[in-house]
Amino acid sequence: MCNVRMDIHTIEGFSGHASRKEIMAYLMRVDPKPKRVLTNHGESSRCLDLASAIHKQNRIETGAPRNLECVRVK
Repeated sequence: MCNVRMDIHTIEGFSGHASRKEIMAYLMRVDPKPKRVLTNHGESSRCLDLASAIHKQNRIETGAPRNLECVRVK
């Protein structure tokens, strides 16, 4: 058993089935800008491509964790 201490926030109006265009538009509008974005849904090459595009367009740190890779979030 692992205790998880974190707050959960719901983002209204954001779909888990958003297109790449919708995700990019959302990141342009969101305030405050996230410090880091992780892409983790879909084929590995597509996740890497989306993470790269987000970084180039928004200058946000991005990552695309591999299957079973651990990521520490703060």
